[in-house]
Amino acid sequence: MDKGQTKIQEMAFVLIAIIIFFAMVALVYFSIRLSSLREDVTIQREQDAKETARKLADIPEFSWADCSNCIDMDKVIMLKERIGERGTYKNFWDLDYLAIERIYPNRTTGECTSSNYPDCTTLVLINNTNNYGSPVSAFVALCGFDAAYSGIKCELGKIYASARAIE
Repeated sequence: MDKGQTKIQEMAFVLIAIIIFFAMVALVYFSIRLSSLREDVTIQREQDAKETARKLADIPEFSWADCSNCIDMDKVIMLKERIGERGTYKNFWDLDYLAIERIYPNRTTGECTSSNYPDCTTLVLINNTNNYGSPVSAFVALCGFDAAYSGIKCELGKIYASARAIE
């Protein structure tokens, strides 16, 4: 083997080493960029969940007729039964968790159903996973007909929403 062939082989090995080095640098760059992209998507979904929590009280499925930012608890309990039975609204909102909690006046603790309403505190509409992020919340008025009160009664509540997790 003469000197010329050895130089050509050395140059070929150097070129291959440079190509491998740049490929590794590109892999590191794309992995960092991909993790940044996941964080950006997570932040965007959390912001969407905040907006959804603020707006849910005014959608027709929840809203009380003559009150802005008031939730009709009778409607919501019926909606919960529809979500459970047929799954019509199961993927209607792009959320992993959606719940309503009565804050004041204090009631006995427990999940709301049509049989124990209004003596309950929480109503979980969507609970797709046990690994949802921290839900965002917004204060709302919870209104409904109360036979003991002989009319419409509104109470203080909170609505919780958590964005769908990245899979």
